[in-house]
Amino acid sequence: MARELLWTGFITLDGVMDSPGGPSEGHPSGGWVMRTPFDEAAFSLKGEELEETTALMFGRRSYEAFAPIWRDSEDHAAYRDLPKYVVSSSLDPEGLVAGWGPSTVLRSEADVAALKESDGVRSSSTAAESSPAGCRAPD
Repeated sequence: MARELLWTGFITLDGVMDSPGGPSEGHPSGGWVMRTPFDEAAFSLKGEELEETTALMFGRRSYEAFAPIWRDSEDHAAYRDLPKYVVSSSLDPEGLVAGWGPSTVLRSEADVAALKESDGVRSSSTAAESSPAGCRAPD
């Protein structure tokens, strides 16, 4: 059985998926996540998801936004030792954040498919932390 790839994302009830972190991400509604009241049930759901996660996968832009913050965040301490995969045709491996566990750049959809079928990753789950665009194709 191949590794399960699970994508989760933030979405508002009116369908906004872009730029949850801030207006600098380029969407007029950017930053909406930080303006949303904390919901214990939603936070708990992310914790349950992490319990089954054995690796993290990012698009380039999501990786560049999250990695420098999550590396030092106690709220994300469980992510530190997990393998990270960054799907990108443009990220220089020298741009990977040091001190945040093993990280690998995947250059193509074929690389993602090979990871999914590789030995040592069966019966495990990879959580994709990416924008909807990052799930479609490497950038």
